[in-house]
Amino acid sequence: MRNLLLLFFLIGVFQFSKAQETLSLDRAIELGLQNNFDVQIQKFEIDIAEGNNTWGIAGAFPIVNFNVNQNNNVTQRKPANPFAVPGRNISDNLVGTLDIQFVIFDGFFIKVSKRRLEQLENLSYGNATLVIESTIQTIILGYYQALLERERTEVRKRVMDFSRERFDYVKLRKELGGAITFDVLQAQNDYLTDSTNYLLQEQVYRNTIRNLNFVLNEEINKTYLLTDSLLFTDERYMYDNLKQKMVSSNTNLRNQFINQELVRLNTRSALSDRYPTIAFNTGITGSLDRLNANFGSNTGEPVTNTVGYVNGDPDFPVLNTVPSRIQVNQTLDGNAYGAFGNFTMRYTLFNGGLIKRNIENAQLRERITQLDTDQLKLALENELIIAHENYDLLRQLVEIASIKLKAAEINLELGNERYKNGALSAIDLRIVQQAYQDAALENYLAIFSALARRVDLVRLTGGLVDQYDARPTKN
Repeated sequence: MRNLLLLFFLIGVFQFSKAQETLSLDRAIELGLQNNFDVQIQKFEIDIAEGNNTWGIAGAFPIVNFNVNQNNNVTQRKPANPFAVPGRNISDNLVGTLDIQFVIFDGFFIKVSKRRLEQLENLSYGNATLVIESTIQTIILGYYQALLERERTEVRKRVMDFSRERFDYVKLRKELGGAITFDVLQAQNDYLTDSTNYLLQEQVYRNTIRNLNFVLNEEINKTYLLTDSLLFTDERYMYDNLKQKMVSSNTNLRNQFINQELVRLNTRSALSDRYPTIAFNTGITGSLDRLNANFGSNTGEPVTNTVGYVNGDPDFPVLNTVPSRIQVNQTLDGNAYGAFGNFTMRYTLFNGGLIKRNIENAQLRERITQLDTDQLKLALENELIIAHENYDLLRQLVEIASIKLKAAEINLELGNERYKNGALSAIDLRIVQQAYQDAALENYLAIFSALARRVDLVRLTGGLVDQYDARPTKN
């Protein structure tokens, strides 16, 4: 019955493993960069910065405006002006203007603005590189952590299997009269302890895979067959070479240099206010007019009226002959058009010292940014020294842990043989077994720590994105 259950268990494990997806470190990085939300956001930020980096946004191209106004008016008139049209006047007009404005000179502000847009685009690539670099490091450490917990699980399982074999062996000896109940209970207790440790370690491993899925933005309960191994290849790095690479390629430092350039351009922008601004404005205008009113119209025979007398003598009247008039409702149309071209120059003579203060503030910002850069260099150098020394130390610890593990494996084999020959007690064998477990766990932890520090060194020297060909490039 026990063998049948074991067979069913092995079949289930085989089918479960068959359905699992294989996952290498390179594939994990590829998935993570595809799915990571921050990386996707930075890609959109790059698109925005690229779209803004044009001469048109910088102000080099003319501004063209087309304006259309349509006005309507109804007026009831009883004018004192004899030439005005009395009665109800309905007027409407349509006015159009095409206006073109050129900036001929603005103190080099347009050129500075274009340069600033270029640096903002470079900074967007730098920020994206920083996010990608951080994402890659997180994925690598998450994958290495999964490998570490997998190896720990294997160690726990080997120790548990060894305890089970010893438990079965002691039970057999008891049946043959070569052991007592105390020996059986002691072996059983060791086996149960190791089984508990194995089950707990399995749970830790599953949680590590879930954490890896979270980093990769995959389904949380998705399982994998990790194809890479937790191996350490001893590589030595010269500090001077690392420092040189860090100064030239560190992502944070390169972004800081771009920030310095942006601050310097702000100073140049402030200086442009000391120069005059010369602009040229040209365009055309046109209008269509319409008026509806009661206009006077000549009609019928002329009418002669006496408007006065010469020297007051009735015999010499002053006559005025006008045609008879009537009011006729009419709609009259008209139009007008023209062109214009104007030059303007604006030069600020005095504004309360604002221009001077803005320039001084911008220059102070340059000094502050330079201090920030020096501080960042010092902090990175300190971090690099610590990481390099830790890596060198961990390299040696890996070698020591490997030697200890080999010795512990040999001791376990020899101890098991001596135990079966009766030359070693169960307590001593348990000590040897525990020493093997500690050495194995220490060995894998040392490898993981050394690999993690090596990732730190590569990141500090700006080589992480290049190593996995993940640096964002311009289209």
